[in-house]
Amino acid sequence: MTDMGWDIKADVVVVGGGGAGLCAGLAAAKAGAKTIVLEKTGTPGGKTAISIGIMTASGTSVQKAAGIRDSHARHLADVKAMAKQTGTKIDEDTTKFMMRVCSAEIENLIDLGVKFTGPHPEGPHQTPRMHVVQPDCRRLVKILVAAAKKYGAGIECNTPGAELILDHHGKVAGVRTDGKKGPRCIKAGAVVLAAGDYSANLDMVTSLAPKLKLAPPLRDFATGDGHRMAMRIGAQTQNMERINEPHMRFTDWPNVEPSPGLIRAGAKLVTGKGIAIKTRLTDTVLLPGFEKRWEDIYIVIDAKCAGKLATKADDIGPGRDGWRRTGKPFIGTAPKVGYAYLEDCKGWSWHFEAKTIAAAARHLKCKPAALSKSLGKAAEGPFHILGPVQRVIANSGGGLATDQKTRVVAKDGAPIDGLFGAGVNARLLSYMGGHGYALAWAMASGRIAGTGAAAHAKRAR
Repeated sequence: MTDMGWDIKADVVVVGGGGAGLCAGLAAAKAGAKTIVLEKTGTPGGKTAISIGIMTASGTSVQKAAGIRDSHARHLADVKAMAKQTGTKIDEDTTKFMMRVCSAEIENLIDLGVKFTGPHPEGPHQTPRMHVVQPDCRRLVKILVAAAKKYGAGIECNTPGAELILDHHGKVAGVRTDGKKGPRCIKAGAVVLAAGDYSANLDMVTSLAPKLKLAPPLRDFATGDGHRMAMRIGAQTQNMERINEPHMRFTDWPNVEPSPGLIRAGAKLVTGKGIAIKTRLTDTVLLPGFEKRWEDIYIVIDAKCAGKLATKADDIGPGRDGWRRTGKPFIGTAPKVGYAYLEDCKGWSWHFEAKTIAAAARHLKCKPAALSKSLGKAAEGPFHILGPVQRVIANSGGGLATDQKTRVVAKDGAPIDGLFGAGVNARLLSYMGGHGYALAWAMASGRIAGTGAAAHAKRAR
């Protein structure tokens, strides 16, 4: 596409105002670039704003303060062991790079005023490495927005990126937007794509993964705008067919994924009519038995089941470690605490405690006899009703191929002049094992991309 005439001019334009985009905008503005961040929804935050807030990192000040001795070498050894166990090959140099920048990003965020709890134990890692944003990621977004504005970055909401504009040399020269102010062309010395995944783009999902059992997306704004814009100008992609299987999430914030251990402990799954649902367990999700279900589902925990779950009294620390030490189930990974126990759920809208089956049935608006039959004769109150939960597609795993400077590369492997990626629009890593890398990479890659874009724009002046 050739020069169409410009409505606005900037040094750096960031497409996407989630965590990655805000970090990119902050870094670019801090480097002295005139920066505009374009956000398609009415408020900044994107996926980050509803994230659990987990960042897995090694050798951090949070670990040191808790008396945890750790290093990137130990971290790498754990990741290599996990990869070997799953039969996955890893790029060791890239993995080391990710560990360095993600750990450094924890310190950058602390300097901005972000607070973390932990480190918490996390899955197969031998050392506690889970850092959890406090009190949740909505606070993180507020801090990033304030910092970006402090350094002069403009944030325009309701303004989705529509198309990358190339000059006659094939260099990325700007962005066309179709927002509340109508179609506009913004000239840019460099562009950062940080527009999130494509889990809500039905056409893209079905074409890439035709055998996937569909479900509603967790985030309806995740339509792969950055992928689409870059692919149109010849960008290389990676792992685009990797789309998460539908799994269960609570429909209200925080959108926690229930732990399969709840069923093992005796929790019952029922429909809104109080009818029991039979399911098989998998290692990570409550999926089997739900493939064709689209209705709301509830998890009912009676007194006997509750007695088998981990509680705060099981924790010794550092971090929330009782579930791991005792082998008792937790409710799910969650904001603030990392691992939510039943007592943590009492402040959330999807928890209701009923003393009797009749009271539980009134909450579900079902017949007491139906619920009583589903729970069984031995069920005793109090009853904790968690839900509703629904099958959703939470993420898509593919992204734009980038180098370690987060420059988006073309199909021939060469960087596309003037184009950077962040978050899932910078697909650098294929495997790390465990939770907590996506958010850490979103923040770290945003900072790298924004800094690089500002330097590129300065050279291009």
